[in-house]
Amino acid sequence: MKHLETRKAMGPATGPAWHWLDIDEVFTRLESAPGGLASEEAARRLAQYGPNELIDRGSRHPLRLFLEQFTSLMVVILLGAVALSIVLGKLLEAGAILTIVLLFAVLGFVQEYRAERAIAALKRLAVPRVRVIRDGRYQEVSATALVPGDLVSLETGNFVPADLRLRETVNLRIQEAALTGESEAVEKDSAPLTDPSLPLADRRNLAYRGTVIGYGRGEGVVVATGMGTELGRIAGLLQQVRDEATPLQRRIDRVGKLLAAGGTAVAALVMAMGLAAGEPWQVMVLAAVSVAVAVVPEGLPAVLTFTLALATQRMLRRNALIRKLPAVETLGSVTTICSDKTGTLTENRMTVTVLDVAGHRLDLVETMRRRMPAVEPGESDPGRFPAISLVLAGGALCNDAVLQPDARPGHFHTLGDPTEGALLVAAVHGGMSKADLEGVMPRVEELPFDSERKRMTTVHRRPGGGVLPAVQEAWGDGGLEPDYSHLAITKGAVDRILEVTGRVWDGGRPVALDDDFRRRIQAAHEDLADDGMRVLGVAFRPARLQMPPQELEQDLIFLGMVGMIDPPRPEVRAAIATCRAAGIRPVMITGDHPLTAATIARDLGIGDGGDPLTGATLDVMDDGELGRMAEQVAVYARVSPEHKLRIVRALRRRGQVVAMTGDGVNDAPALRLADIGVAMGVTGTDVTREAADIVLRDDNFATIVAAVEEGRTVYDNIRRFVKFAVAGNIGKVGAMLLWPLLSAITGAAPGSAVALLPLQLLWLNLMTDGLLGMSMGREPAEADVMARPPNPPRAGLFTGTGWHVLWVGGFIGASSLAVGAWYYGRGLEQWQTMMFTTMGLTQVFHAVVTRSAYQSIFRMNPFGNPLLLAVVPLVVGLQLAAVYVPFLREVLLQLVPLSGPDLLASAAVSVLLLVAVELEKIAIRRGRRGRGAGLSPGSAAPC
Repeated sequence: MKHLETRKAMGPATGPAWHWLDIDEVFTRLESAPGGLASEEAARRLAQYGPNELIDRGSRHPLRLFLEQFTSLMVVILLGAVALSIVLGKLLEAGAILTIVLLFAVLGFVQEYRAERAIAALKRLAVPRVRVIRDGRYQEVSATALVPGDLVSLETGNFVPADLRLRETVNLRIQEAALTGESEAVEKDSAPLTDPSLPLADRRNLAYRGTVIGYGRGEGVVVATGMGTELGRIAGLLQQVRDEATPLQRRIDRVGKLLAAGGTAVAALVMAMGLAAGEPWQVMVLAAVSVAVAVVPEGLPAVLTFTLALATQRMLRRNALIRKLPAVETLGSVTTICSDKTGTLTENRMTVTVLDVAGHRLDLVETMRRRMPAVEPGESDPGRFPAISLVLAGGALCNDAVLQPDARPGHFHTLGDPTEGALLVAAVHGGMSKADLEGVMPRVEELPFDSERKRMTTVHRRPGGGVLPAVQEAWGDGGLEPDYSHLAITKGAVDRILEVTGRVWDGGRPVALDDDFRRRIQAAHEDLADDGMRVLGVAFRPARLQMPPQELEQDLIFLGMVGMIDPPRPEVRAAIATCRAAGIRPVMITGDHPLTAATIARDLGIGDGGDPLTGATLDVMDDGELGRMAEQVAVYARVSPEHKLRIVRALRRRGQVVAMTGDGVNDAPALRLADIGVAMGVTGTDVTREAADIVLRDDNFATIVAAVEEGRTVYDNIRRFVKFAVAGNIGKVGAMLLWPLLSAITGAAPGSAVALLPLQLLWLNLMTDGLLGMSMGREPAEADVMARPPNPPRAGLFTGTGWHVLWVGGFIGASSLAVGAWYYGRGLEQWQTMMFTTMGLTQVFHAVVTRSAYQSIFRMNPFGNPLLLAVVPLVVGLQLAAVYVPFLREVLLQLVPLSGPDLLASAAVSVLLLVAVELEKIAIRRGRRGRGAGLSPGSAAPC
């Protein structure tokens, strides 16, 4: 078993080139045989190599989730304040600060843990059972029990449970879209191939784990299981991609560092000034703790968690499951959406879109919609398009697929080859079902499809009635050449059908296939192929029972051609238009053919119509050249998972915030590397969902647009809160810094050098940064949220608002200082209580007026944010309770009661901020009208 050990250690990329080996050599290397493994040997190999499953390294332990809540710099600052308070013997202060830290940590943990549990639920799918040959007979075993050397039977509809070297194939076609991005099923063969370095999609004698048998049957020997499969190799690529901080996390980190540096400097300055003035060191250490509490917006973690959690609930109602909270905000900064084609932009369902009869091209979808509604067979005749009826009937009869109604009205589910399923759906929309057609034209003989002839022929009894008039007229008992009792219908590659065709159906009768007709058919075929379509020809001839096979496929009458493609999802075109209007560049990255990719991109409005960049071209590009091209190219085709990684990495290096969407296994590494990975929850694989930040439960690309809108709203609300909180904290820190100077000037008594005590500042922060801040997270989206460019990737949270934050913070600090100094200068004991109350009420008015950066609060819907409407009176009530409830006033906060005139004076000073901000908004609106332009993302986006 030496070769097996090498295979496991080295993985599929460096193991034997199984597709190059003869099947007997494969058995020899795997020490297996056509009779399969013995059960004892299979059990030994299972113990040696482990179960056939992918290793899950993505989930996080709950303890790790909880500890991660304490890693931000702002939390570290608060924990330092707790330690200093304990040193000073201020256990009440230490306990209060620590309680707040723990509360916010629990809130963050609960939300993230719920997200982890939700994605785990998506992954708990039933483990399939497979049919294997062991001990010389067929047995059913769990797919996880497969080992190298097992012989596995494959049938239509089966998932391939491991990587297999095919030993036998009968019309076997496998849908590999999840792995390679190919829309069409791939025809498989068991013969060895001559090139050991063939790309994945061209290894026609291999079947890969995670793909689906679309048609036929086969048998293969297991050559790789678990992480050794191609699917496992891609899963291994995910482990090499490290999680990186989101734009929000980077911005918050910058704010934290800025506040920490500023707070440390101010705390040191306050302490030095106090000690120089003869204040006791204990008092000045307490002052330093107060500054630390003042500088940190304690409510920021809670507001972030609350705002993002609300967004996740709203998005879940819109079918987007958020795995990681910051992913919501990151969507608001996205500048480029890289999307896989198959199953994401398209329906992952082959559909007949064009029909060519007698050289005349018809848009079948539009024709069906306008003139040929779905009806019961025989109920209606297409009339003006009799040739359509013949082509559709021929495609439905010469067909091995089965059509079943879907849960959605008007939709169907195909059992069998997707291409044949598309023909059946087209026939149903034309008023004919396969079951009804076969009821009057039963199949009696057939020539199966093979790769050499590239066509399939079925023989049917001529109908005596029960079909559409056009079909009865041509094929019925009294129709064309009535001496023949049966009809032979052939479909397949157009060039191979033309080889055996002598006539063409034109004008309701067969005519000679002359050179002019042949040129018209070949030109139409090339046009359809150039549009990225798969093209099939349909022909027929009168026949008799037991005709020699060579006669059945001679002197055919050519009916027409069917062009089919995996069509775009109906809602995607509008979604992409919305993205472009929002300044987001959509990019298609697919493993499919360049012509198909170009057609879909052109239909959806992706790019400027240029040729796709192929994987072969990417291979010869260095990273620098790719980086330059990445900002210009909008369509990539024939790319591998490694190419997708390079493209996403190149865009990120150019400063783009990249979202990557997809559903196939081949998308997973790029999803993990992107700033935001979006996976499909219905058709997506486990590996893809594990790699993603967001999972779409309806597989709808349009949900991406809703998610982007939600992300922008979240970013606006967070930015609004940060502006509000930092301005308030600047006011608090300014008051703490300047009060010792005022105390020194006025000759204050020792112990009065601290403007506000730590618990007083903590209370204010909880009322304003906490309650008011969380209510600001419920602000609805502005009308222009999807009509402005994305938030610049390198812009900070204060870009365009720095001046506002500074002057508002200065106003809050100055007004509170002025009130406190006036009362202190007159020897009134309520000086500190007046500062405390004025600072709190000023921030209440600031929260109300900052709902919009440019719209007057008096013109906004007062019920637009019902949570803020409820929280404002609550905060005012709690602020009054702090002054008038004895326990809060005397034990906790050390305040004194205020008289009615004192309260009115405090409120009068506070409301001046609302007036000042409204005047600022007038200036902003005048500036916008003067420029005659929309809001710039830096200065006018709501914050």
